[in-house]
Order: sequence, then structure tokens, then C-alpha cells
Amino acid sequence: MPAVSASQVRPVTASSGQRRIRGTPLLNSGTLYILDRRTLYALSPTDGGDRWMVTYEEDAFDERLCLHSELAVDERRIFISACDGLRALRRSDGEQLWSVGSPLRSGVTAVDGRVYANGDDLLAIDTEAGEIAWQVPTGGEHLTRPAATEDVVVFTNRVDGVVTAFDTDGEQRWTYRTETETRSPTIADGTVYVATAPVPGREGRLLALDIEDGEMQWNVETPSLKRGTRPVVDADAIYIGCNGRDNGRLVVRSSSSYSAAFSGVVQPRQMRSIIGIVSSRSTTAMSMNCSSRSLLGMREWRGTSPPASNTGQTPAIVYRST
Repeated sequence: MPAVSASQVRPVTASSGQRRIRGTPLLNSGTLYILDRRTLYALSPTDGGDRWMVTYEEDAFDERLCLHSELAVDERRIFISACDGLRALRRSDGEQLWSVGSPLRSGVTAVDGRVYANGDDLLAIDTEAGEIAWQVPTGGEHLTRPAATEDVVVFTNRVDGVVTAFDTDGEQRWTYRTETETRSPTIADGTVYVATAPVPGREGRLLALDIEDGEMQWNVETPSLKRGTRPVVDADAIYIGCNGRDNGRLVVRSSSSYSAAFSGVVQPRQMRSIIGIVSSRSTTAMSMNCSSRSLLGMREWRGTSPPASNTGQTPAIVYRST
């Protein structure tokens, strides 16, 4: 696995113009991280100013799109998963701290001193030392990015629709079969949320499973769900992005009741410019439109906030380019 030389890590001045992006921007602790094909950018979320960037050489990888688009962070590190393994970079300046050379199939999740990653096995990696704490076979090639808490890690097999939960010591807790194509899960308040696609491009369904035993709590029909979408859960609402015949739609559902009715469907006037939704609680950004491939005019960014919830907190921020 290639490390990054000092000449490849550098602070850069803010600039306007156009940048190609892949997948999901990540906003955390006042920095917005964005990955294109070979470059990771650390940006100011308020004006788009560049803080630093890391660029990998074209010949550093065997595959053209080796770097996976979903990033993860903890207090001091940002984690990049790739076809050749996992890299941990220092958040302050982008310097590489360690790497694990086990090929990965999806993005990773960092929780409570561990990074959870799916390759040939489910891996639990110590964030300080960069050493594998444990690994268990998963038996799948189309595994999604794990979701995790201090006690449990959950992932799905995108094609066969099996949702699997492991305790954080590597013991399997439960499995649930959706019998349909699935998306990456989200965990919030003792519930595992899984978006599924019974008829890809036409129909979707959102499932809520109990985190302790995998029992179904409720499920509800949705418009067709974007392949890369992962539910973003706030105190009062669940946000998911759609594609197919509903491309460009943002679905908002109340999370305070189990009724099948959605609380609203929002279709912004300029949906192509929507970059993501950032939950005020999880600070996780979600891609909204696979046709939105560029960030334009980084210094011209604006944030648009929905009305405050009944808890007095703003449930989400939608970032868009101008």
C-alpha cells in the first residue's frame, strides 16, 4: 500500500471553479472532507476554503477507482478505505499515520476506538495502533458500509438483502432477511434503519429493526431509493434520497411515530446542486443525486436550514452549490 510523501500533502489556498467528487461529503468538527478519484480535500464548510489536500499517484493502485468514496473520522484521524486496504490520516494536516493492507469492498465506520471494515472478512481495527483486533468471515461479496455503536456493528449484503449484526467482540448477534436489494444501514436510538429496493428504480421500502434481536419494528413504502443512499436520522425525522423515476427527490419521514405516512416530500427547485444532508446529531453527510458530480464555486456556498423541530434544534442542513 502506498504511503503519501511529504510533497503530496500540502495546504492550498481557496479557489473557485469546479471539482469532481465521488460519493459522500463528510462534515465533522468544522471541516468538510471530500474525495475525488485520487485526491482528498479538507475544506471550510462555511466558504469552501481549502485547508489541505492529499493526492495519490495514478500508478499507486492496480484499479482505476481504488479509493472508496465513503470516508470515516474519529477525533484525530480520517480513514480512507480502498481496494488495497485502509489508510489513517491525521486530520490536522493529512499526514498518513498507519495503513492496513487488507483489500476492502466498501466504506468503513469508526466508533469507540475501532474501525469496522468489510473485505473478505469483517475487520475490527484498533484506531491507535492500526492493528486488526479481530476478524470474522462474512461470506459475501456485495457488502455495504457497516454501521456501529459501542456495543454492536451492523451491515447488509446489498444483493441478497441479509442484514447481519455482530457484537463488538466479534460474536454474531442476529440476522434478518429482507429478501430484496438493500442499502447501507443506520443505527439510532436502539433501532437499525435499512433502506431496501423491492423493485429497483421504481419502488422502495424503509425498515426499522430492533438493535437487540433484529425483530421488525415497522416498515413503510418509499419512492425508489438511490443506490448509495443511507438513512440520515435526526431527533424527529429520517431523510433518504431517491433515484429512478423519483430521481432528485428528498423524502422526509417522522421518526416519532410508526405510521406509514411520510411527513413530507421535498423537491428543491435546483436539485442537481444538492450536495448532501448533514444531520445535526450524527454530522454525517448523505449524497442526494448521483448526477451531481461537481462542486462549483466553493467560496459561494450557502447553507439552507429547515424549520426548527419541536425540540428547538435544527434537524438538518442541506448544502448546495451555486
